[in-house]
Amino acid sequence: MDLLSALHSFVRVAATGSFSAVSRETGVSQPTISRHIALLEAHYGTTLFARTTRSLMMTEDGRSLLPHAYEVLEILETAETVLGRRRASVSGLVRLGVTTAFGLYLTRRLGELLERHPDLSVEIVMRDSFGDLVEEGLDLAVRVGEIAEGSLIARKLGVVRKWLVVSPDCLKRCGTPEHPRDLPEYPAIVYNYGGGRNDWHFYREEEESVIAPSTVFRANSSEAVFYAVSASIGIGLLPEFLVREAVEEGRLVRLFADWNIPSLPFYAVHTGPRTLPLRTRTVLDFLIEVSSDVLRETPKS
Repeated sequence: MDLLSALHSFVRVAATGSFSAVSRETGVSQPTISRHIALLEAHYGTTLFARTTRSLMMTEDGRSLLPHAYEVLEILETAETVLGRRRASVSGLVRLGVTTAFGLYLTRRLGELLERHPDLSVEIVMRDSFGDLVEEGLDLAVRVGEIAEGSLIARKLGVVRKWLVVSPDCLKRCGTPEHPRDLPEYPAIVYNYGGGRNDWHFYREEEESVIAPSTVFRANSSEAVFYAVSASIGIGLLPEFLVREAVEEGRLVRLFADWNIPSLPFYAVHTGPRTLPLRTRTVLDFLIEVSSDVLRETPKS
């Protein structure tokens, strides 16, 4: 048993939060994974994981070691690639955290990535809010809005543009609003995560309208809002990439296309060193590729 093998087990346990998950991923027995961690703890004279019967949490010393472990392994992987010894190219599991709406869009494209790299495996975790990436066991995640955590390394993928949409049946029932200030008279479907106000902002030239929608239904999933709008319950404000196809096919109608609605920056983030493991870098490159159209700064005509 050597330190490099132990470091590899350590970074995967840190990413997955589970000895058994690393065992399944690598084909190495769980007792061997445990011995790898014990070797590191003995070598450094510290505890890297706090273990209970129900959970496995990284200690402060474990967090301190993690970026250095990534760096050592990446240097080795880069050397092997340069010297032509890594013939399998991209392999292993990458756990990716994504928002629900983008995750559903990404899933439709994922076959392209897996066809290029047959030895790569991707696990997608979909929800609209994420905590600590290490505790979540994520190698990579996407975040909407500005990044507050200084510990995260972020790559901007583009911006999420929003469209105000409604079904044709809802328009027949409620009529068509002529100005954003008319919207409080219409039933609204609101995406809401974490409470707080959900005002809708519209602006064009020197004119600005801030609307408090008359909410009849709210959800913490943009996909649920999409289905509610499609079911003619009311008007909703949703990501363009989620609704564009429905608008082009006439299943939904875009309102106030001549007004601007503030967009949100969209990032891919990770906690490791700037030089990522090859498998994670490959998934990040694919995120950049698929985002280049739907999240680009200049709207698609």
